[in-house]
Amino acid sequence: MISAAEDDMDEHVSPSVLTGIKGTGTDLINQMQIADGLKELLISTGFTVKSLLSTSASDFAKILGIDEYVGQLLSDAVNKAIKTSTYEP
Repeated sequence: MISAAEDDMDEHVSPSVLTGIKGTGTDLINQMQIADGLKELLISTGFTVKSLLSTSASDFAKILGIDEYVGQLLSDAVNKAIKTSTYEP
């Protein structure tokens, strides 16, 4: 299982994606189109940008104690928020 505060990235996460994102994990979470309760849960669990990107839908479910369907919704919301985030020039 992946720790929410883990700093190691999976190999599929490009470092350029991380350097281009302004702000913190909390900033990214607040940009996500999910329920406020889920945002609060992610923030209180200590998710960082790196851990949000490297956590699978099933790991979201295990870490947060939620249904796997909701874990998939979170994973999709992370990916969408990354695509629409403000990038450094």
